[in-house]
Amino acid sequence: MISDQVQALLAESSALEPWTLTDREIRAELQAAAQAASALQALTVKLTAAAEDRGLPREDGCTSPTVWLASTTNVSKREASKLVSLTRLDPTRGRITQERWSTGRLTTEQASIILKSLDALPEWFVDEQHDDAEATLLEHASEFGADDLRRLANRIVEVVDPDSADEIIGAQLERQEKQAWDDTHLSITRMGKGRSSIRGVLPDVQADMLKTVLEGLASPRRDGAIFRDVDGEHSDQEFGRLDHARRMGLALCELVEHLPSECFPQAGGVAATVTINIDLDDLRDRISRATLSTGATMSASEARRFACSANLIPMVLDGASQPLDVGQQKRLHDRSQRIALAKRDGGCSWKGCDRPPGWCEAHHLRPWSEGGETSIDNGALFCFFHHHLLHDSDWQARLSPDGVVEVIPPSRIDPQQRPLRHARHVKHQPRALEPA
Repeated sequence: MISDQVQALLAESSALEPWTLTDREIRAELQAAAQAASALQALTVKLTAAAEDRGLPREDGCTSPTVWLASTTNVSKREASKLVSLTRLDPTRGRITQERWSTGRLTTEQASIILKSLDALPEWFVDEQHDDAEATLLEHASEFGADDLRRLANRIVEVVDPDSADEIIGAQLERQEKQAWDDTHLSITRMGKGRSSIRGVLPDVQADMLKTVLEGLASPRRDGAIFRDVDGEHSDQEFGRLDHARRMGLALCELVEHLPSECFPQAGGVAATVTINIDLDDLRDRISRATLSTGATMSASEARRFACSANLIPMVLDGASQPLDVGQQKRLHDRSQRIALAKRDGGCSWKGCDRPPGWCEAHHLRPWSEGGETSIDNGALFCFFHHHLLHDSDWQARLSPDGVVEVIPPSRIDPQQRPLRHARHVKHQPRALEPA
């Protein structure tokens, strides 16, 4: 029985003393533990599906499979809900994904991302298209973590139906936006002792607008950052030592105190901090999608609404959707250049780094001291840590011919010095369908 094997595994793991292991053994044991955890969660989903088929939740007096799983395993209802949602997916799709998950070669989160993205493909897609999508996502899963994999999965239709991708994704975004507006709510509740709790749900676009402002205000590298509490004002060094959630809360307080009330009817003081980028034909024809400088996407119809009611920052794009440089003969990149870099790079250009544009610094790809100009083509966004790493080590960065910033590792890391790109710039390559 599996239960006997699990008990044996638990007994063996509980007797393990990490201090007796070498560094290599610690890494190996950690990976093995993660694989075992994923495999056991896959088994949990299978057992939950079987229990629901037999009517066990109702038999045990539970109102739903989620409640039944939570009470049976003592996990939170939120965690139980995530696992139960996986039992609702088409069992005929993603067989390779399910097999790798059940053996621990995929994490539960990776498997969930892949299976749900396959389930969301249009129902007229044929088996070969589903197989191509799954194969592509499994390849990405071996290289990227869950956050990057989710971004790539959202665009997987570009692999299997590149000609219809914009129309399909645009329609999907419109459905998601409608649902987001239906789910939008905000509550501000007095907690006593001079405190209030703010809880709610916002659509991604509006949430990104707010987050863009707060990230900039909360950045630990913000010039002259001053925060205030009951003890008076504190320096930027003290501000940087606060945890991220605390800085974001203080940033919201600062934003509220400095809202430009005279602008409320026009823009609310927020819209002009984000650029919306969309081809004119798409905007006119009501198809496709638009991209924000934050990396979020919106349908063309939503972009059209913003174009009518918001003060948007104008941006000149060339045929390859790259900002046209005006060339500034000075050392520091100005605000317009920073906005263009934020649109192009989307945040820190280091592969795997999630720092947003507001936390990044403009790096000269060719140093200013060596004659490098302060321009968009010679600039790149990197967070404080990676910016210093580029200056203080033998890592290098460059702008590729297709306008994407690439980081070149030193030969001690990769003898071939293969360039690294952030996942947000990885483009899917359409797969050719096998002839019938």
